[in-house]
Amino acid sequence: MTVSLETVTAWLDEFGRVWRQADADAAAALHPADGVYRNSPFLDQPYVGTEAIKGFWERALVGVSEIDFRYGVPVIQGDRAAVEWWVTEMNNGEAATLAGIFLLTFDGELVSDLREAFVKQAGAHEPHEGWGV
Repeated sequence: MTVSLETVTAWLDEFGRVWRQADADAAAALHPADGVYRNSPFLDQPYVGTEAIKGFWERALVGVSEIDFRYGVPVIQGDRAAVEWWVTEMNNGEAATLAGIFLLTFDGELVSDLREAFVKQAGAHEPHEGWGV
């Protein structure tokens, strides 16, 4: 199965919406019941299942507001997509920037396996030239 660019961008658009709206239920609904979410390559155990993913998002969203989520051009091979993402946000009243990469495995319109790596920097920063392409 090859995932379409339309499916990937629709998923990323919804991911950005649920992050901006701090909607942990909707974030969990982006994954099947047995979905896997690994938000760090150093995480010993990923979050498995919608309840675990929802719990992760409930904790991650505490004190976070004014999210600006952007993503670059996805690279797609089969049922997998890789994409750069960039977020500026307020975190407990302080500006922060997160820059990361997703590796997504799709099962239909849902992501059955999400792996991400990111760095976080104090302050609001714009992406570098050539970012996202």
